[in-house]
Amino acid sequence: MRKVRFLLLISLCSTLTLGFSGCDVKDSAKKTGATSSKHDGGHKHATTLAGALKEIEAIRSTIKDAFAKKAPDDAHDALHEIGHVLGSVTGLAAPATDEAKKSVKTAVDELFDCFGAMDDTLHQKSTGKTYEDVADRIEAAMSTLNAMVK
Repeated sequence: MRKVRFLLLISLCSTLTLGFSGCDVKDSAKKTGATSSKHDGGHKHATTLAGALKEIEAIRSTIKDAFAKKAPDDAHDALHEIGHVLGSVTGLAAPATDEAKKSVKTAVDELFDCFGAMDDTLHQKSTGKTYEDVADRIEAAMSTLNAMVK
């Protein structure tokens, strides 16, 4: 349920941002070069699992730093951006075996839950978490995903 709420929130924010400002949201992740596809009026994201994981790592670093500085609002755009990238990861792992796809889906669901809980913090919900609260879960999920590209 949290994943659905998080995705709906990302969609709403993206729509409002594009509708009112013409998509001038600052990219928080490094681009991965020519292996990218456009979404949201020109932003590019990786079309390979390895590229998507690099983007996630860059965005995760932004989020982690903001929470470490006790400035979680600085992570707001990054938390929404990471949802876009996470949404593509399962599809990028499609050539994998059924067992590997299940592992990827479980890891992605875990990341959605963790980053969604941090987003809840920004919106002052009682279910909110800090980066430190979910760091071990994020690390475990990222290890699972990184194992797919080695």
